[in-house]
Amino acid sequence: MNKTLLIAAAALAAGVISSQAQVYSQNVVGYVNQVVPANSFQTVAGQLINGSDASKTNGDINSALTGLVSDLNGPPSGSNTVVYLWDPVHQGVASFYYFNSADATYWQQGGPGGPTFPAGFYDSLGTALTFSLKPGIGVYLQNKFSAPITVTSVGTVFQGTNVVVIQPGFQFLSYVAPVSGAPDSSNALGLPANLTSSNIGDQAHNDTIFVWDTIHQGVASFQYFNSADATYWEQGGPGGPTFPAGFYDSLGSSMPTTDYPQVNQGFYLYHNGAAINWTNVFSVQ
Repeated sequence: MNKTLLIAAAALAAGVISSQAQVYSQNVVGYVNQVVPANSFQTVAGQLINGSDASKTNGDINSALTGLVSDLNGPPSGSNTVVYLWDPVHQGVASFYYFNSADATYWQQGGPGGPTFPAGFYDSLGTALTFSLKPGIGVYLQNKFSAPITVTSVGTVFQGTNVVVIQPGFQFLSYVAPVSGAPDSSNALGLPANLTSSNIGDQAHNDTIFVWDTIHQGVASFQYFNSADATYWEQGGPGGPTFPAGFYDSLGSSMPTTDYPQVNQGFYLYHNGAAINWTNVFSVQ
């Protein structure tokens, strides 16, 4: 298990994310296609409800995604698709490798024969992953294969009220519905207005979002300010024109639209302070 966000950020900066996500929905059942180039990364979110239970709602990541690459060689040399999760207990990144059933069975036993193992993600010691990719949660996928893959998320489009608890420290989040847009309260489905803000403007005092910057091909970070703190910080003191609440870079520029999370993509958030609720209401028109 990797123990720092910086390791994940460095790895992501070395890759190229290509998102060609589209949502097709009829009777609130749909799917999202996301292209991951060879040897690159993609963020994937739980914006469609699926699972392995009878009602297909438990978010089981092993059932929610298709188009992944399996390799009986497994880690570290295999071309298995890798998923990176945020571990809130250890505050670090954990990695798991995808196997179809035949490859999992071979890899677990070092050869043919023996009991059958199910398809899904496993860690490097062979422990199966149990993880709910539910609305509001995101992960990173790494394509280690020599050609692009198309990862498909299938499920029901979320409708109704959903509450995500934003915990202190790092977490990997996403919009609860298959939409894109500003990740702040100017967007009806954006993060709540009571994120932590100050007129100091750094990660120790302001909540910070980490997103994939498609222009510079790296991880970009932005601090959150409410309107009063943004106005003070931008001008070095009181007075002057009013600045809106939202995320700003270290130079005082608002988060560009090119860095907004896209359909079925996630983002890291570092939250200062006590846990807060992020309440979302969505219905298909």
